[in-house]
Amino acid sequence: MEEKRVKQSENVDLLQQSHLLDYNHPAMQNLIRERGWLSLQNRSELIGSVYTFVRDEIAYGYTKKFQIPASVVLSKGYGNCLTKTTLLLALLRAVDIPCQLHGATISRVLFRGLIPRPYHKLIPKYFHHSWVEVQYDNTWLEMGGHIIDMPYLLKLQEKFPDYMGSFYGYGLAALHFKNPKIKWEGESTFIQKKAIEKDLGVFNTPDEFFTAFPEAEAFTHTFRYRALFRNNLNSTIMAIRRGK
Repeated sequence: MEEKRVKQSENVDLLQQSHLLDYNHPAMQNLIRERGWLSLQNRSELIGSVYTFVRDEIAYGYTKKFQIPASVVLSKGYGNCLTKTTLLLALLRAVDIPCQLHGATISRVLFRGLIPRPYHKLIPKYFHHSWVEVQYDNTWLEMGGHIIDMPYLLKLQEKFPDYMGSFYGYGLAALHFKNPKIKWEGESTFIQKKAIEKDLGVFNTPDEFFTAFPEAEAFTHTFRYRALFRNNLNSTIMAIRRGK
């Protein structure tokens, strides 16, 4: 894949809505009211509450399309790096937390164990990937630990009780399998970072990311994704959730 990196403009509104960041959608606003996020005065607590919701209450899984609005991700209740990042960006902006999307490509090593071996050669070597950069305490922090939900991670750790150290596969690419850095503590979080191949730059909105890299969405329209890749991923993930 040809490397193409986009540099973010300095004069952008990092709180703006977009077609995909539709945080004024009634379902999004209802969620914000129900959670009481706008009443939280502590900025770190606010970020942590929104982040933890997206991480744990939006399950790890693969939707039919990736280029979908945040409200749709919310209604589906599951997503991957691209779709959960869209939702996290929208919710953070809705509560006045400046943030942006960071894009990259990621290795298919991430899917070891989730895809049957005979299909490995049928899937691309690299996939489009994204995470959130949040403005906090006068600096930019990377938030990539929201992609894998804690219930799934705990079942995966039960499946490999004696495994220590770095772990590649089943949706993870992390140095510390038993204690990956996914808890919000005012620092960057990660769960798939070790599989990243190329940095594609930062984007004001996911809309701009998909415009710059239309192949990220185009993959979801292929036979390989619809008939082989997505079905196997989701069925294996659900089996692990059941303790299989």
